[in-house]
Amino acid sequence: MIQSQANVPSLGAKPAKRMLLAGVVGIILPVSLLAWALLMVTLFPESAQCGEYTGCLGYLVAAWVAGRWVAIAVAWPLLFLLRVRPAWPVAILAALFLMAIWRLADALWAVDIDATLTLILLSGVIAYPFAALVATPRLPRPWRALPVVLFGALYLLATLLPGFPD
Repeated sequence: MIQSQANVPSLGAKPAKRMLLAGVVGIILPVSLLAWALLMVTLFPESAQCGEYTGCLGYLVAAWVAGRWVAIAVAWPLLFLLRVRPAWPVAILAALFLMAIWRLADALWAVDIDATLTLILLSGVIAYPFAALVATPRLPRPWRALPVVLFGALYLLATLLPGFPD
């Protein structure tokens, strides 16, 4: 008897689900960093991180400087919990993609601060789905290579932009 392949999930549906779940991780991480900064402002409003003219911007800066690396380390367990497999390659690739996006954000800081902050907040939503796509098993090589080449070009472009802080 010939069996039907109707119940077998297509390769197209699985990468989309993986990319969506990876995007959820990309949302959770910056939101948790912002929540940490807001919690610190609420708990310690008279801290040295708060200034007369800048408000408590110091907590946000601290969340960005140290928290982004903590977020990268926490990404693997989150990816694993959300069943994005393989979680290690996605976390490592996303870290590389995030560095390219952050390099561009640093380069744009003096030009457009609103675009920079938006880019920083959305960096995980951009990087993690692309990393999930690249790490998808049995995906054709051109689909794997395209995001890697694009993020590499983005990193190079951001490095070559005039006014990039050394």
